[in-house]
Amino acid sequence: MLAAALVASGCSPQPAPSRPVSTVHFDIPSDPTNLDPLFAHVDANGVEQQLARLAFEPFIDVDEHGRQIPVLLERVPLLANGDVSRDGRVITYHLRRNVHWQDGPLVTARDVLFTLRAIMDPRNPVRSREGYERIARADRLNDYTVRVTLKAPWAPAVATIFSYGTAPQYVLPAHLLEKQNNLAQSAFNAAPVGNGPYRLVSWRRGERLVYERNASYWRGTPAVDRLEVRIVPDPGTNLTLLRTDEIDWNLIAPAQVATLADKKNLRYAVTPLALVAGIAINTAHPPLDDVRVRRAIAASIDRDGISRKITFGRYLPIDTAQPLRSWAHDPDAKLPRFDPPAADRLFDRAGWLRARSGVRMKNGVPLALTYVQFPESITGKSVATVVQSELADRGVTVSIKFISNAQLFLPASQRGTLASGAFDLAYVPWSMGADPDDSFLLSCHGASNYMRWCDPTVDALERRAIATPDQSFRKLLYAQIERRVADAVPIVYLFNPSYVYAYRDGLSGFAPNAFLPTWNAAQWRMAPAQ
Repeated sequence: MLAAALVASGCSPQPAPSRPVSTVHFDIPSDPTNLDPLFAHVDANGVEQQLARLAFEPFIDVDEHGRQIPVLLERVPLLANGDVSRDGRVITYHLRRNVHWQDGPLVTARDVLFTLRAIMDPRNPVRSREGYERIARADRLNDYTVRVTLKAPWAPAVATIFSYGTAPQYVLPAHLLEKQNNLAQSAFNAAPVGNGPYRLVSWRRGERLVYERNASYWRGTPAVDRLEVRIVPDPGTNLTLLRTDEIDWNLIAPAQVATLADKKNLRYAVTPLALVAGIAINTAHPPLDDVRVRRAIAASIDRDGISRKITFGRYLPIDTAQPLRSWAHDPDAKLPRFDPPAADRLFDRAGWLRARSGVRMKNGVPLALTYVQFPESITGKSVATVVQSELADRGVTVSIKFISNAQLFLPASQRGTLASGAFDLAYVPWSMGADPDDSFLLSCHGASNYMRWCDPTVDALERRAIATPDQSFRKLLYAQIERRVADAVPIVYLFNPSYVYAYRDGLSGFAPNAFLPTWNAAQWRMAPAQ
């Protein structure tokens, strides 16, 4: 069936070129569930987003320096160029006129309107419609111009719609999909036809995916002929593959950098991420609904020590959901600092007193918590061990439960651990969007509010922050949000990482941005083997 689908959707392999084939090899930590970006799943590594960006183009990309780049669009919509109305409700998008789908037809307004309908269609199990549900209407002005009217002003719109939102979407080919009744069961999900630099030619489930360059790519044919993507969950195996030159680049944990010091053909790219890692506290589980207990947990954890000892200072400590480089980051918002005596006092005030055994008890019940961690993260596993030890010092018993990256982030309907609330504490890396809107995380019904924490004041502030285009006013609102969250501690924020990617010196053009390492795969070049 898959082979037939590949042929039907234009993914049949091309004849081998006469010149040597240049190939870039890399791996991902889990097998994708779906290759249609409409149904992309969230996970700690952005697996499906990394692959989607190989085959699909966003409206707007962000380079390694954080600058916006129009991709499917001729220009970034702005108030200054007339593409954003003065009241912020109307956005006009001008599509490029030379972008083709990989099977031939041009990308047009028809595709944009179809995809917007597909995102909002309740029959489609889209992970999040965040942002898209704010669209009142979308109109085709001509084949290459779309006008979107929002229900109300929404400041993150330009940076989010078909760009780097917290649940990114890409324009899909209407000519292939608009007559299909059940997109969730479409052959397209395993054999997508995109408009990006690479097209899928094979997918051996659980083992590897192979992409070949798109000869009709609008920017010109990519220099690298072929991408071979292995599925390798074990980070130790990844390191071995890198050492033996079987892969050309890989994300490495800070603790792995020293082990590669003797590998002279490696270069390193250090990339500050739009990502914040922390420990989600399930406030629906007593006693974690007691702010004194949450603040005591935060005061028990030496976050500076974790940054220094586990990440060697590469992952800087943080106290809020706003990355350190974000204009919305408030340096004055502070979680409880590491202070064991203060933690003890807070636990005592909450009624959790030490028994003779040293374990804290209340009404004969020990204070015991389950901490979930995905084993694919070396850093995360080390953090779990430290947190377990530091809370044990305060009389709290912590059991670490390892859950795969994929299972952790599945929706509740598929018994995903976070979405179903089957945890007390959980290590979570949250990918933030290009805009500082963090309502997906901190509003009462946010898609990534795994903490089940609700503060009506924060909800009101979030609504105000996305309704105004005034950045200085938004900054003040986000500062208020950050301080309230730091006081309530639904999350013990740990760090804002700068990821380290190791890559072979024969690979040029490799420059990960704050969201994806594959965003500029069209610019990669591989030197011929010596």
